[in-house]
Amino acid sequence: MQGQKLNLNWGIAAAGRITQDFVTALGTLESSPHVVIAVADVEGERAQEFAKRNQISRHYNGFDALSQDREVDVVYVGTLNPYHYAVVRLMLSRGKHVLCETPLCLGLAQARELYALAEQRGVFLMEGMWSRFFPSYDRLRELLLNDSIGEVNLIKLQHGFRLANVERITSRALGGSITLDIGIYALQLGQFVFGLPPVKIIPSGTQLNGDRVDVQTEFILDYGANRRLVALVTGLENLENDAIIVGSRGEIKLSNYWCCTQLTRSNTAPEIWPLPNGKFDFNYTNSCGLRYQAEEVRKCIEKRLLESPKYTHAASLELIAITDQIRRQIGVSFEDVVGPEL
Repeated sequence: MQGQKLNLNWGIAAAGRITQDFVTALGTLESSPHVVIAVADVEGERAQEFAKRNQISRHYNGFDALSQDREVDVVYVGTLNPYHYAVVRLMLSRGKHVLCETPLCLGLAQARELYALAEQRGVFLMEGMWSRFFPSYDRLRELLLNDSIGEVNLIKLQHGFRLANVERITSRALGGSITLDIGIYALQLGQFVFGLPPVKIIPSGTQLNGDRVDVQTEFILDYGANRRLVALVTGLENLENDAIIVGSRGEIKLSNYWCCTQLTRSNTAPEIWPLPNGKFDFNYTNSCGLRYQAEEVRKCIEKRLLESPKYTHAASLELIAITDQIRRQIGVSFEDVVGPEL
């Protein structure tokens, strides 16, 4: 029927905190065409508990059974970083559309392989760069296109939480890295605003822990023509987590810039996009905003697109290449970190 929305059956890969937030966020979409019908985890009991809490009809011990569930249209992958590549590859090979949490992979070669496989199989694949799908980013795009603050020459931000005891961030075996965990959002903002990769990357003030994982870093990204992004990213202390975009005729402030619900221009009242409450409390800042990327996935699949125009395969690969370069410069390697075979 014309005008009828495509209904999307979701499978959830991993029963963790971020996947719980994703399912809770889906539940805030009124008259939702999104239905979660299955969850899988490497620990079957966790999947069973997750299914019971969220009233999901099926739960699986391991990801292979999820990949073979014919009623699952799309899989949200929220596993630990080293598992991403293998789980996404499995789902794509079985013809499933995939939304994968950032980072898509621990390196550029793996990411290229996954995007090539998705295109070969004719299925949708997106790295979950959720920032891009908030209404605030649509508004930011509009303001920049309208030249509302003039020529932009500087983005400055600080992003930090006390994460020193969070093993998935501090352990190299788990693909830990403050650059990959929250620094990637700073990098994507530079990409979003300037629309091209940096010509030079200058990291400084990097702190590696005993496992040779970056727990704090500062970097300057030089985009040429006197345009820069200057960022401090840390897992050692809580910071304000706002970004300031500086133009020749004013500034734009993004509060909680990576999941922004409030944007303020110079000498104007804040523009606010409040998020609804969910059935459960959210584990992470503004996680209800995961609803926006879920709806983007649904719209793209409805249009039979293999990638989102708001965050293309090429944009994802460009960003992964930048993180690879930063890690090389600061001495963080995942070459011997291989996720378990499925």
